[in-house]
This record gives sequence, structure tokens and C-alpha cells, in this order.
Amino acid sequence: MKIAACVILYNPNEPVISNIQSYIHHLDKLYLIDNSESINTNLQEVYNPLVNTIIIRNGINEGIAKRLNQACDLAIKNEFDYLLTMDQDSYFDETSIAEYFQCIKNFDKIENIAMFGVNYESQTRKENCKHSSVKFLITSGSIINLNAYKHIGSFDENLFIDFVDMEYCFRSISNGYQIIRFSNIFMHHEIGEVTHKRSFKNLKSSTRSIHSTTRLYYMTRNFLYLNKKYKNQFREELKTYRKDLINRIKNKLLYHSARYKTLKSLFRAFKDYRNIRMGKQL
Repeated sequence: MKIAACVILYNPNEPVISNIQSYIHHLDKLYLIDNSESINTNLQEVYNPLVNTIIIRNGINEGIAKRLNQACDLAIKNEFDYLLTMDQDSYFDETSIAEYFQCIKNFDKIENIAMFGVNYESQTRKENCKHSSVKFLITSGSIINLNAYKHIGSFDENLFIDFVDMEYCFRSISNGYQIIRFSNIFMHHEIGEVTHKRSFKNLKSSTRSIHSTTRLYYMTRNFLYLNKKYKNQFREELKTYRKDLINRIKNKLLYHSARYKTLKSLFRAFKDYRNIRMGKQL
């Protein structure tokens, strides 16, 4: 079982190196793809000594989907069976990554699995290799079955960022494959930028995600795209994500000052979706 990995970097900082070092020694190859539009020469010297690593710099941000496809194609060309996809801010404990690979190696009917994933919500110890079939996994910490990838097709570059992983999972299931999540394998993962805000309703302080207007643009436009494509097969899942998106928009409008800019960005998302303007926001 030959496993490569890819990390898609975007304006990385020094802690990224220690994250990578938590799992690199378990890999046959690491594709380090820098999606930044400028190169940090100080970090470049740190990356170069990493073992079994190919560093790719394009000097342009072409989105998550394109970089994932680039990594998958490289791994297939070099005859790897699986590709571990990691965010730059995610990492494994030493025992977790070893156990993760062992669980996959011992998995029955592995040819029917499009993607494996892990638990990043709770570090509570569970039964060894305990798993369940799910409808969706985040990209970070997931392992792509490259033979299945050849049949399912590449990640949808129309999406650029946001919902790229969800679309691939939905399409995998539509093609008869399963998505498997190991609840006993824990990965440390940053959920994203959060802030504490006081509710207008009950005045209680709580943690809220406040996204940039650009991210909300992609979230809104890409959700509309997915909803049209999969609403008949994944109605309940899309209903849940619609509710989550509305909550993110509400947080931005209620707890951030850029309300006009946010509304303008949302209007553009609807307009671009309607006019089939996908890919990178221009």
C-alpha cells in the first residue's frame, strides 16, 4: 500500500513545518504545493530539507480543487495507491497516523471506498478502527483512493474553494462508492477564525464564526451550484448546510461592520451563479 500526501499551502507560517513533521515519516512522498501569490524566502529554506518532498510553486492562487487534482495526478503518475490530503494547520499525533494507515490496510472491500477520513471533534478513545459510512468528509486528514478517483473524476474546479470536498463526496456516492470515517483516529484541526460575540437576543456571549465577504461569496455561490446538482439525492444534507450558511451570513451581518460590502458580495454570488460564472472570483 503506497501512500503519498499533499499539503496545499497559502501564506504559511513557521508552525506549518512542525505540523508536517508529525506525519511525513509515515509517507512515501509528500507533495508540498504552495498556492500563495508571493514566496516567503525565509520559509523556503526550512522546506528544502524535508525528506521525500517535492515542492511546487506556481506563484498564483488557482484554488483548492485545481491543486488537489494536481496532487492526485502526480501521485497516480508515480504509481501511488492513496493520497492523504492535509491542511497546513492540521496534524496527527505519532500513534494516530500509524493506526490510521493500519486501519486502512486491514479494511475489507477497500476497492469500494472512495475516501477515508478521521475524527477531529473529540479526542475520546474509541474502539480500534471503529468506522461508519458517512455522506461527507472535510479534505484535511482524508485519504483518497486513487483507483476510485480515476472512475469518479477530478475535483470540480468550478468551485475554486468551499464545498470542493462535499461535491467530491456526493459524486463518489452517486457513483456507487462509500465514504468511511474512523471515529477512533483523532486529528488536530483548526476549524477557522472564530470570535466571541454577545447575542442580541439573550445578551449571552458565545463563539461565532465571522468569515470574510470573499469567503461568503464562494460559500453562497457554490452552495447554490451544489443544491441544483444534488438536491434530489442529498436533500436532507443540503438542508442542513443551507441552515449553516444562513447562520454564517447572519453572524456577518449582525456582528461585523461591513454590512453593505457583505450584502453586495452576496448579491454578486447570486448573480454569478445565475450567469454560470464559476471558478475564481474576478
